[in-house]
Amino acid sequence: MSNSIASTKQIGIILSGGTTSETAFQPLENYENHLVEGKLVVVFCQRIKTEILGRISRIIPYNAFYSEGDAFSEARRKGMTIPGDIAKQYQVCKVDLLQTLDKGPASSVTFPPHPGDPVYLYDHSLHEIKLFGMKRDEGDEKHIWFGTQVGYPDAPIALNIENMPMHMAVFGVTGSGKSYNMGSLIECLSSIPFKKDDKKRVYVPYPMIIIDANGDYSDYSEVNDNEEIGSYGKQTIERIFFPNSYEREQLRGTIKKNLQRLVINLDVLNTRDLSEMIMEFYRGDAEGVSALQVSGLQRHIDNLAETMGFSKQDLFTTQFNTLRDAINQDRDIHQQTRPAIVRALDEFHRRMEVENHLLSDRSSEWFNIDIQIDRLTKGGIAIFDFSADGATGIDLPIKQFVIGYLSAMLFNKFTRYKQSEEGARYLSFVIEEAQNFCPGRRYPIGSSLAKTKLSAIATQGRKFGLSLCLISQRPSFVDEIILSMCNTFFLHRISPEDLHFVKSVTGGLPESLSRRLTTLSQGECIITGQMNRLPFALLIKGLERKVKHTAGKTDVVSRIVHIRGL
Repeated sequence: MSNSIASTKQIGIILSGGTTSETAFQPLENYENHLVEGKLVVVFCQRIKTEILGRISRIIPYNAFYSEGDAFSEARRKGMTIPGDIAKQYQVCKVDLLQTLDKGPASSVTFPPHPGDPVYLYDHSLHEIKLFGMKRDEGDEKHIWFGTQVGYPDAPIALNIENMPMHMAVFGVTGSGKSYNMGSLIECLSSIPFKKDDKKRVYVPYPMIIIDANGDYSDYSEVNDNEEIGSYGKQTIERIFFPNSYEREQLRGTIKKNLQRLVINLDVLNTRDLSEMIMEFYRGDAEGVSALQVSGLQRHIDNLAETMGFSKQDLFTTQFNTLRDAINQDRDIHQQTRPAIVRALDEFHRRMEVENHLLSDRSSEWFNIDIQIDRLTKGGIAIFDFSADGATGIDLPIKQFVIGYLSAMLFNKFTRYKQSEEGARYLSFVIEEAQNFCPGRRYPIGSSLAKTKLSAIATQGRKFGLSLCLISQRPSFVDEIILSMCNTFFLHRISPEDLHFVKSVTGGLPESLSRRLTTLSQGECIITGQMNRLPFALLIKGLERKVKHTAGKTDVVSRIVHIRGL
């Protein structure tokens, strides 16, 4: 028996009928009613002196006086009390066998437990190095420790940061804890350990752009205005508002140093991309856009840049009428195509600039977006606030255009990083309510201006260090092809309607876990995929965030009392 097992208490005994994938044990009396499904156990195979890690998949209580068709059936039928406490009774715990613990991480089980083998509780302090191949704060370079395994107060799991560029997805219904746990993950990513050549241990933060749909991450910017968060230096976590919301904050006198105004710099887009995005913005999707419309608009933008020296930004702000008139007067464009282009230009200019002032403020730091991304990739977070606070009155098509703009710019920027002498940089593009920006066929909005650009990042971004983190409460509404590129999944409680889709897109889960997907408690999460260092899914509980989560909190009753003057 190993030293680790010898120091823990036996909780049960293996029963007959086990295989290399599953087994069953009977708990000792003292442990009946104290075990829970999902808890890890260790079986000691006495014949081959090997420890096997298992997970309790089902707990079944038995009582001899309460069996189907037994002698007490008629008594139960008449509602008579049966003294069950004097009957033969016991519990059986079904166990999924996961891996051996004696041969290093990811060793498969090749010999089944034998009847009579003892079962022990998994002890993270004793088995951590056998399970993950390393211990916390000792050789855990390039890994972070996240959450705690269900049933244990201090048993975090190791996540491999080297696999973060392979994209991830976070699913869960409202109230499941997905955004809260994402905040906890951000805190873990704020201090990634690394040992330099001189053996000195340093900590670095992972760069991110976050599309914050509901204000779930605004607290990080608020706190970071005055203090560091992990290795994110003071005022390196910015919050970006749409112009009208930013001006409202200015009038209130509540502007903070790391609150920025969003501006779109059209000059960072190539002319073809810009022309396609404008026509799609007008049509609502790519299907109604003709190649003639795109090429006609592209030709005039390029021509005015070459002959008059106007930038793309000029042509949609101070020189907008110049561009509009040039297209109106061009008789080489088909008579039906020409007015369609002009209508698209008018709609784009009215909604983006006249109503929402997204183009004209060149004083904003985010106008020089190339410089901002250079700075961000050195260790910062940019939170684009799409909530009612930061995007007051902004409708979905404009938000989709902003995502498309960011996606196109980031894809081009990270391609250049990869091709430069300096080499690749890394950034995670985190998108809440992902179904609104890369919708699948089942989602009612049907299409998105950003979907094509996000598809490019999903299929090629990992080569350049640009990764997606897609967060959604309805995963079956997200584009299946884009999700198929995600290699790590954080699965919180989901809707029953999404169960089949999630099981399919994640590559399958053991039945003992998949049946729990619709009933997970708040904050519980199943983690599977490449960032998980282990070859099997893990059930964890998110830990409390260091930065308090205030989004969504209400004060209903006291406000009603105040309004009534009581």
